[in-house]
Amino acid sequence: MRTFDEQQIVSMAPNANAVANGRKLSSGGSFIKRMRSSDDSLYFAECKGSGKSNYNVSIDFEKENEPVFRCSCPSRQFPCKHAIGLMFEMKEGKNFEDAKIPQDILDKRNKIEEREKKKAKKEIEKEQNPDKTKKTSAASKAAKTKKIKKQIDGLDLLKDVMIQITNSGVASFVESSFDKKYDELAKQLGDYYLPGVQLIFKRFFKYLRTIKNSQFIDEIRKNYPKSYVDEIRKDYPDDYMEEYLLALAVKELTKLRYIEKRARDYLNKKLESDEVGADDNILYEALGGVWKLEELGAIGLKKDNVELVQLSFTAEFDSVKGEDIDTGYWIDLDTGEIDYTANYCPVKAKKYITRDDSFFGKKCIDTLYYYPANDGENRRIRYESSIDKELSVDDIKKIRGFAKKNISEFLKSAKNVLKATLSDNLYAVLFEFARIGQKGNDVVVEDSEGAQILLKSKTFDNTVIGSILNLPGKDYLHGQVLFGLAYYDFILKQICIEPRSIISDKEILRLAF
Repeated sequence: MRTFDEQQIVSMAPNANAVANGRKLSSGGSFIKRMRSSDDSLYFAECKGSGKSNYNVSIDFEKENEPVFRCSCPSRQFPCKHAIGLMFEMKEGKNFEDAKIPQDILDKRNKIEEREKKKAKKEIEKEQNPDKTKKTSAASKAAKTKKIKKQIDGLDLLKDVMIQITNSGVASFVESSFDKKYDELAKQLGDYYLPGVQLIFKRFFKYLRTIKNSQFIDEIRKNYPKSYVDEIRKDYPDDYMEEYLLALAVKELTKLRYIEKRARDYLNKKLESDEVGADDNILYEALGGVWKLEELGAIGLKKDNVELVQLSFTAEFDSVKGEDIDTGYWIDLDTGEIDYTANYCPVKAKKYITRDDSFFGKKCIDTLYYYPANDGENRRIRYESSIDKELSVDDIKKIRGFAKKNISEFLKSAKNVLKATLSDNLYAVLFEFARIGQKGNDVVVEDSEGAQILLKSKTFDNTVIGSILNLPGKDYLHGQVLFGLAYYDFILKQICIEPRSIISDKEILRLAF
């Protein structure tokens, strides 16, 4: 029978609260059924929840070093408190009845196996039919040329709209933004093979329309300390929230202007050179280009034999795109470089796309692929397969060794990245701190030189700040290493950090992620 020890459970849990809640479920007798498969590959149970129906929770060991946590609860945490509770049930040596593997688990296993088989089949066909590949390439080139010409026409359409907006002024355009013709225009941009531009366009109008959404504005007010609100009111007595939302809208409008001006020259040069395929220019993806791994590899955006450790994981919903986004930030144990994985799952495709999950070990990857990015930015990464190993204390020490010694060491780089026109307003930072504590109503981090920076969630969820203030030991708040995401706060008009993890000598403690 499999089991877990305390350290393993803590290392796999997304945060300290999840550990406490999972322990409570176990000790409180919430698990009314405990079962395991005869081959010892699956442990599953029913757990009492807040609703009428029990939650079905399982831990799948089909891949020995890569347990998969599943639960029917709505939580976005992986593993959730029910899965952690199940681990405590195993730790305490409670009785698990022998049972057959549920059909839904078998179906999920089969889907993974089928995907792997299809991938292997494609590789074989490619090797056996090189002539077919050449014919396909010629047809593909013609299609790409036609697509680029269509994109240029779409940029002309965008330019006309931009002139209308700038002539009217963004602020005076708020009422006009509710005109349905702009929704139609957004759809048209998709017809011109400009999904990237289409997305920015939609965000621009969302911010303008949100100005009239009083509920949203009230949420923003609640999220900021009164001291800051009072300070902002001095500059904007009556409409400071409108100024904030306008600032976000102007940021998106600036992106549109940049793309409209730069992309036209970029696309025309591609046509002139007859090199119509993917390249390492960030405009390729900004326009909506989709990268294939072999394309990234062909232009040298890859690295072999990489060991990665995940520092944080989030699962969020993008209301503009209508999709779930699973984002993991990873550190390269060889270089200390921090990059991220992003798994996109449209609502309409939920049944067909496997969601990413938190990972608490070490991934050993044969070939890691990198997406193009501006200098200094955290790059998106992808890989096809990995071997997973346990994270050692030596690995953690190595991670701490990559940390900047103080705030000033990363602040200049952060400013350069965040002010870039196409920036997502996020920059991963890893640095040593002297202490984390309260300053009035705020939570700040202070380095050894006395420099401070505000710790604040980028969203309206303040769970992460609450996690810091309720850590089980004060040692976590002194003389450790912090991983977080620096961003520019448009209300406070300063760089803040959303804390994600605290790295001590022996563990990576995740804060609500």
